[in-house]
Amino acid sequence: MGVVRWSVREGRVGEFDAPEIMCGFRSVDGEPTLGDLLLLPDGSGPWRVVDRKRADHADSTENVLVVELFGD
Repeated sequence: MGVVRWSVREGRVGEFDAPEIMCGFRSVDGEPTLGDLLLLPDGSGPWRVVDRKRADHADSTENVLVVELFGD
């Protein structure tokens, strides 16, 4: 089983081209799903997953998590 690498982008639902806040994110708890809260390795967050897009390959740059700061 491969580890999925994600481009984490701060935006709204459907904004897969939103500004990237982290590239190469790997979740330690399996694949993030809508509504999950994430803490990024830089200590920022929690971020809530509001949208996601997964490509056919685990290391694709098109694996995108769109997040918003939780509590804002």
